[in-house]
Amino acid sequence: MFLEERYEKIIECIESEGRVTVKSLADKFKVTEDCIRKDLRELESRGKLKRVYGGAIIQRSHNDIKPLDERKNINLDKKRKVALSASKLIEPGDVIFLDVSTNNLEIAKILKDKDICLTVITNMLEIVLELKQSSNIRVILIGGEFNKSIGAIVGAAANRYIEKFTFDKSFIGVCGINMETEAISTIDIEDGNTKKTIIDCSHKSYLVSEDEKFNYDEFYKFASISDISGIITEKGVTCK
Repeated sequence: MFLEERYEKIIECIESEGRVTVKSLADKFKVTEDCIRKDLRELESRGKLKRVYGGAIIQRSHNDIKPLDERKNINLDKKRKVALSASKLIEPGDVIFLDVSTNNLEIAKILKDKDICLTVITNMLEIVLELKQSSNIRVILIGGEFNKSIGAIVGAAANRYIEKFTFDKSFIGVCGINMETEAISTIDIEDGNTKKTIIDCSHKSYLVSEDEKFNYDEFYKFASISDISGIITEKGVTCK
């Protein structure tokens, strides 16, 4: 195997597993551990990974805020898989919160077509519009200031409104998930504070996210993995 080919395979392993060890890579590629350490140093210099004790982890990055209309059409097939898994956790009579998230918009589309009675509270206008024709679903839009960049009602006034409720389940959109530090992060501070308020008012709370969000660290950490009940990606539901 050529050197550059091995580099590519190492990167594939890290992207797939999130973390690799020097020993496992040495065994996989039938080379010495010193050889793998040199490979990892080179790949780190190229910005492809981050070396840690005994191995390496994926090089994490940041995302940009995209307009809601643009976000709705990104990874649409994956979002639908996330929504389908999430919808299976919702039971008749539940009081749920659908946080601002294009994954949650897909959940609303599924709920609209189901014969299920429940209450949906949300801070996302598109979810209200999606559910407005449903006769079985009671819809509550929280009050507060509409944040145009986020596409939702967030902030102190929204948080005070949310605190008056108790939710059976909440589904939380997220920008970054770091399984190493257990940090859950977002780009906007007010959005993060509102998300944390929703979690605090929920018996169970689930992150809804495409799997790629495990590769991102955003600057505002609003909660920890220990604060939530599970993570829902296109691969299914991971419960704690």
